[in-house]
Amino acid sequence: MKRLRILLILAIFFIPTIVFAENLTPSVDVSKKVYDYADLLTDEEESELFEKVDSFIDKNNMDLVLVTIDKNPYGVSDAFTEIYAQDFYDYNDFGKGSTHDGLIILIDMDNRYPFIVTSGSAILMFDDNRIEKIHDYAYEYLAEGRYFAALNAYVDKVISYATDGVPSTNELLCVGIDGTIYKCKEKPKAVNWAITIIAASALSFLPVLIHLRKYKGIKLATNANTYLEKVEKGPNVDQFLTTFTSKIRRSHDDNSSGGVGKIGGSTIKFGSSGRSHGGGGGRHF
Repeated sequence: MKRLRILLILAIFFIPTIVFAENLTPSVDVSKKVYDYADLLTDEEESELFEKVDSFIDKNNMDLVLVTIDKNPYGVSDAFTEIYAQDFYDYNDFGKGSTHDGLIILIDMDNRYPFIVTSGSAILMFDDNRIEKIHDYAYEYLAEGRYFAALNAYVDKVISYATDGVPSTNELLCVGIDGTIYKCKEKPKAVNWAITIIAASALSFLPVLIHLRKYKGIKLATNANTYLEKVEKGPNVDQFLTTFTSKIRRSHDDNSSGGVGKIGGSTIKFGSSGRSHGGGGGRHF
């Protein structure tokens, strides 16, 4: 009985919390991609954005979702803006493939705060630095209240970075079948070209130096006595340094096994659904 009471108490406290978290975001038709709950756009503007978003999805096999809200059901704080974006994406099952590749751009008018959440391969494509630059690119439009222009700027910058490919900060990372990010490649060892060139030059001139030294010895031996004297003293042995060592500092990433934290150039967090995400917020407008 005691064990049963404990289980009932846990159920009372935790099960409603899980259901509550899931039900705070609306269930939507995932084919629409543009959800203007804050009514910031005209129908024509929504259609124009959808065409651009749909083209991006077809070309990159990566989802892209645009959302505006005038009231955040979680509350007013930066953390709640992030949670809303994560839950909207996860509980509506957006994303391509088993790793749910894609990203969501949320304009939270309740908090006046924009947020981007990435998932799967989009975590690698859009590292922290790119996320920051995407927000900066659209900020002036948000601050001026030009929301269609702001969302257009977001989409344009996303398209631009997708065209550039995965940034160097994440080029050694992969996405697991469960959506986790892990280090899967080794960085090629750096070559110290200065040392290599000097060593190669020294080795190429080595036969010449030996030949010149022998020639100098013959020229100085002007008579037989001098020559015999050199022989009696024994041969001159010259030592040349023909090898070199180049030390390379290896970088160790404490977060290379995945999980919460930063791996490569992306900060990883878990949503309430249990999925891992990247992304970040912009400036308040």
